[in-house]
Amino acid sequence: MRPPTAGEAAAAALAAPLAAWAGFVAAPALDGGGSLASLIAAFSDPFSTKPTAGGARWALLFLVLYAACAAAWLLTRRNLRPGEEHGSARWATLKEMAAYADAKDPDNNILLTEHSAIRLIDHSHDQKTETNNNVLVIGGPGTGKTRYFVKPNLMQANANFFITDPKGTLIHDMGHVLEAQGYEIKTFDTIDFKRSLHFNPIAYIDSEAAILRFVECLVRNTTGDDQHAGDPFWENAEKLLYTALISYLLLHCPEEDRNIPGLLTLLNMADAREDDEDYMSPLDMLFNELETGERLVRKADASAFDPSSRAFDNGNSGFEWVRVAPAVRPEDDFSLSSYKQFKVAAGKTLKSIMVSCNVRMKPFDIAEMKELLAYDEMDLAHMGDERRRVALFASMSDTDSTFDFVFALLMQQALDTLCETALTRFSGRLPRCVHFVFDEFANIGTIPDFERMIAVTRSRNIAVSMILQSLSQLDEAYGENNAKTIVNACDTLLFLGGKSSDTNQKIADMIGKQTVSNVSVNDSRGANPTYTHNYGLIERELMQASEVARLPRDEALVLINGAQAFKDKKYPLGSHPRHRLLERAEKSGPFDFRAYRARREAELMEA
Repeated sequence: MRPPTAGEAAAAALAAPLAAWAGFVAAPALDGGGSLASLIAAFSDPFSTKPTAGGARWALLFLVLYAACAAAWLLTRRNLRPGEEHGSARWATLKEMAAYADAKDPDNNILLTEHSAIRLIDHSHDQKTETNNNVLVIGGPGTGKTRYFVKPNLMQANANFFITDPKGTLIHDMGHVLEAQGYEIKTFDTIDFKRSLHFNPIAYIDSEAAILRFVECLVRNTTGDDQHAGDPFWENAEKLLYTALISYLLLHCPEEDRNIPGLLTLLNMADAREDDEDYMSPLDMLFNELETGERLVRKADASAFDPSSRAFDNGNSGFEWVRVAPAVRPEDDFSLSSYKQFKVAAGKTLKSIMVSCNVRMKPFDIAEMKELLAYDEMDLAHMGDERRRVALFASMSDTDSTFDFVFALLMQQALDTLCETALTRFSGRLPRCVHFVFDEFANIGTIPDFERMIAVTRSRNIAVSMILQSLSQLDEAYGENNAKTIVNACDTLLFLGGKSSDTNQKIADMIGKQTVSNVSVNDSRGANPTYTHNYGLIERELMQASEVARLPRDEALVLINGAQAFKDKKYPLGSHPRHRLLERAEKSGPFDFRAYRARREAELMEA
């Protein structure tokens, strides 16, 4: 039983005058004995009825009877949903799924399965089928995440691409395909440094807030001194030092020094003495010069110390403070204020912080890595330009996580830069969509505030596809609450199969429950045997967690926000309209980036 709605109550009230009028029309027939023939005659021509003495009485009686019936109907209504008493889940039909794809322009689709896709750029803005461009792909090892999702969508050539390549092999397969479609191929490769372009993350920092985001990403994806790992005090102290050094690079150093090697140089100048609080390291002198405007320089008349002399000025210091610039107040300089906050700690504490900083930054100190990060060739800010066709492959080792932090910096800088570019250059939306395809998303570092960023990427014309082996990976990398936020920000979930019981149960819960008929049999033996059948309705998950785990390896599940779940065959790569490009690429052998770059430089020289 449910209470009447406002509309139902209003409709009942509006019908009350009709009941009273019916009593007035029937009054002459009822006063005359109320035969059926007289009632039919009265209502066959109701407008010719003449008033009678009993008309008001019959009108009131009809009105009272109507009110009683209406009240009984309104107050005893049951909320019946035949066939949906315990759940309404069912499998979506091909027709229902077709509504989410762009039938007029097949290239304007993110491919999901053989018969399902979603529009990349939604020109129709149909609220019933409009989705954001965030796709969460889940599949265990060997379920075909690359073959059935990544490769088909790269072959769509409908956006500029940023692709993480944990195995380092995707560029070998897809480089020729994308080059044939006019794409400029870029790669950041820590497997073979020689075939990688250079990336300078500091080149993309243009504000104090950007400095803080960069430092947060750096600390979150690297490991400091084991003795203090995970301690907020030590990590926050380290952040102050990194903030001061990066700010100093950006505000007071020439452009050629604004890079990771420059940061390491400043860090190597830091020192502290436990037994001498007044000791000034070379880094202290830099910031002292900034604050006071004075620099310690050698005197022109300096003399060396003579052990045999007893003169008062024997071996004078040889140095003096000379004013070289105006003094700066800490509140007027972000680097100076950060450094003075860092220097509040005692000498022993400062020493420990610096040790932790050096441990954290040690992977940057490798010669190949310093060379890789010395300057920038990525040009991330222009990936969304209208006339650009760019595919950037970030290739890393899937067995060695030493340099994963660099990829976290690259992903964070790319997203930050493109979101900022969309706002500052293009009134909030990039002219050309940039599709981030994050393979092994949970294993390639953590992007700070990603749960907030992914909520706004659609409005910036940025699509994000995250590929995981299980949902628990996301919980571990971003925390349970942030992981839920990220999952909720993805309108589309593609499940390719897996054995994770936790993930399978969550998938089953997302699919929902259905109502099924149930027959229970009761067979009682004895002196008075009985045999009964009881029929009823019960709830059952449309697909139980154990059934999700047994999903055939050639099938996938598609869950789109606002739609019933869809079960379909995985996308057949050989049926893609451009599959011949891939066949041709396979015959050409692995894509050689160094040879490609040499060809491209030769073409630019000729032009």
